[in-house]
Amino acid sequence: MGFLFFKTAKEKEREARREKRHALRRAEGAVDETDERIKRMEKEAEADWQRAKDAAKEGRQAAAQRALTSYRAAQVLITKLEQKKWVFKQVLMKLETAGTDADFAKALGMVNKVTNINVDMVEDVFDEAGDLLAEAGDTDKFWAQMYGKEVEGSKSALQDHIPSMEDLEKNLQEEVAGKIAGAPSAADLEKEL
Repeated sequence: MGFLFFKTAKEKEREARREKRHALRRAEGAVDETDERIKRMEKEAEADWQRAKDAAKEGRQAAAQRALTSYRAAQVLITKLEQKKWVFKQVLMKLETAGTDADFAKALGMVNKVTNINVDMVEDVFDEAGDLLAEAGDTDKFWAQMYGKEVEGSKSALQDHIPSMEDLEKNLQEEVAGKIAGAPSAADLEKEL
């Protein structure tokens, strides 16, 4: 026959605090991991840009086009990750701030225990509960609106922050042409000798 184990209120509170710390550490870890992923992607994108330049200098247009496409794809993904990270941090901050509501409610609950309650107060509490439930429905609508805005914003943000393939090709050709044009010709080198 096993023993039943019931946790005391103090143990439950300690466990809740531990879970909250764990959740916050995990959230911070997700942000750090995203930052590392972005750094890796930026290094890879820079290598793609260099490959595109080298291929363009050598006249290998297909290879330059592939490297340029890889570069732009990386820029799109980096921008998306930055947007997601920003939204995540905003939501995390709001949730941490909302946690104070629970602290205040707990403190008020303790005060309520030592307060004599009359019928009018009970009626007010139920009215408040009804208001809170209505606000919870409004919160769901708000989240749906935020989702719509984020989806809509991410579509236009990519156009604002990441150059088109045509612009990238133009920049690549200008950069390659500048390097080639700036290099001394064989005749110039012979004159110097």
